[in-house]
Amino acid sequence: MEYTHLGRTGLEVSRLCLGTMNFGPQTSEADSHAVMDSAIDAGINFFDTANVYGWEIGKGTTEQIIGRWFAQGAGRRDKVVLATKLYGSMTEWPNDTFLSARNIRRACDASLQRLQTDWIDLYQMHHVDRSTPWEEIWEAFGVLRQQGKVLYFGSSNFAGWHLAQAQEAARRLGMLGLARKSGAVALGAAKVDNAVRSGEALLVLHAEEASPDGIRKIAQARRATARAGGPETYAYKLFSEAELSLALGGTNVIHAAVLAKDAGKAVLK
Repeated sequence: MEYTHLGRTGLEVSRLCLGTMNFGPQTSEADSHAVMDSAIDAGINFFDTANVYGWEIGKGTTEQIIGRWFAQGAGRRDKVVLATKLYGSMTEWPNDTFLSARNIRRACDASLQRLQTDWIDLYQMHHVDRSTPWEEIWEAFGVLRQQGKVLYFGSSNFAGWHLAQAQEAARRLGMLGLARKSGAVALGAAKVDNAVRSGEALLVLHAEEASPDGIRKIAQARRATARAGGPETYAYKLFSEAELSLALGGTNVIHAAVLAKDAGKAVLK
């Protein structure tokens, strides 16, 4: 297994990250534990989950499955760089959702309890909260870090300008800011829905695309979308094969900023 730094931090993670969204709803607890054991045996030390995972069988179920796996001991928790997320509603009560200081505090404590751990390595905002000031969010995150409950913070499904806003607010407060950014990619269909503001597009590729076939698929999509509408509609036109090859040699989640008038939505076929 190859390892790299988590974003711009000194923390080392495997280039492959184990996603756990199906633990519970689709994968039994016993099988989920076996998958995590196999991941550790293969050298994968980066696990990703979220407080809402479990969905129809109960939000929080996936974190509980991981927590019971950690509780088996044998150094399981110490071997894992653990990432989880908050944002989605855990109950129908109005303050049990989004990124208010209150929900950040309560959601973190609840995740720690379900995961049966004292700390979260990477705490991620699952979506942007357009109603809560960045200063409130970062101050609440800063408290969690001071308490030793969280080491690093990240984002998921953010548009480019939201990333810039988040980082600028963190800079003003003298904080490290986002350690990692991730976006929405369906690995099978390689569907990209992460459109950003006019003039810029953010393309997020997972390690499964980091192959000659993956590069060819995206190069083909770039040519096809250029014929379909050009940069006014699609971002892929502005990628060269060399740029893709360079970008795809990166970490488990790759980010490449490209110019586009309106990224819109695209599906690689």
